[in-house]
Amino acid sequence: MAHAQVGIRPADGLPLPWEAARLRRLEGLAALAGYETAAEAAGAPALAVGLGAGGGQTVERDGLPLADWARDGDGLRIGLHEPDLAEEGFIAALADAGVDPRRAGRFSALAEDEAALRAALPAAATVQPGLPGEWWVANAEGADHPTLDSELRPPERVLGARLAAAGATVATAESCTGGGIAERLTAVPGSSAYVDRGWVTYTNAAKEAQLGVPGGVLDKHGAVSEPVARAMVQGALERSPAGLALAVTGIAGPGGGSAAKPVGTVWIGAGRRGCEPEARCFHFPGSRGEVRWRTVNAAIAMALELVG
Repeated sequence: MAHAQVGIRPADGLPLPWEAARLRRLEGLAALAGYETAAEAAGAPALAVGLGAGGGQTVERDGLPLADWARDGDGLRIGLHEPDLAEEGFIAALADAGVDPRRAGRFSALAEDEAALRAALPAAATVQPGLPGEWWVANAEGADHPTLDSELRPPERVLGARLAAAGATVATAESCTGGGIAERLTAVPGSSAYVDRGWVTYTNAAKEAQLGVPGGVLDKHGAVSEPVARAMVQGALERSPAGLALAVTGIAGPGGGSAAKPVGTVWIGAGRRGCEPEARCFHFPGSRGEVRWRTVNAAIAMALELVG
């Protein structure tokens, strides 16, 4: 296996949105293509990702230059022209260089946990973890799972493509993720075609005032509950023209949990206009950031079930 170094050089010295997540995805894609990512080491063949590699071959999509690539010993150098299209440019450059990570029976996927994903896959499938709540899947020919994507795209891009194809729009109502779902969806170029609006209703008063969640329901069940998640979905649909709504309410930690509702407890609601909203309870492990990331992924996964 060839050795590679993977890094992102931000534009104009400013951090890129979701830079750490983007880097992790690129590292995973490099591994799928047959490269071992490694910390910087003198003399190691580099697979460096930044803004323009300078020279070499250029790959384009719809006339837009996405990336440059050049061989460097037994490694590659890849330079991205459009950081917001990092994954697309990275895959296009790898493919142009003859090491396309996309193969028959290989997918990216979302799931609550690895056990739940394995239960939905053929026995011969292999699962490799990526970001929290995201996996790379191989040997999964014939698998039927709503989040599987053979183009190995980030989940927000998969959902965006399906919403656009269906001519559907989405609204978000968020508590513990603080707008994370909306940020992930709108980080995708062209997302104005399917993202309508969103609310961050962090307090009970905000849930009641902005989304119409009944105060009695909040008092009786608490903010982190099935009735509140359902009411948030319904409120978002009633207050927007969107055909689909997602809602999250939970305890991301590190404090604030209880015996009945420990840290990592999250209720996620999803619903389409004219249908009864669905709500599911999750118990996510990890740090505050990991819980929030898993929550966004789980919400996207529920949406993919509705528009798949």
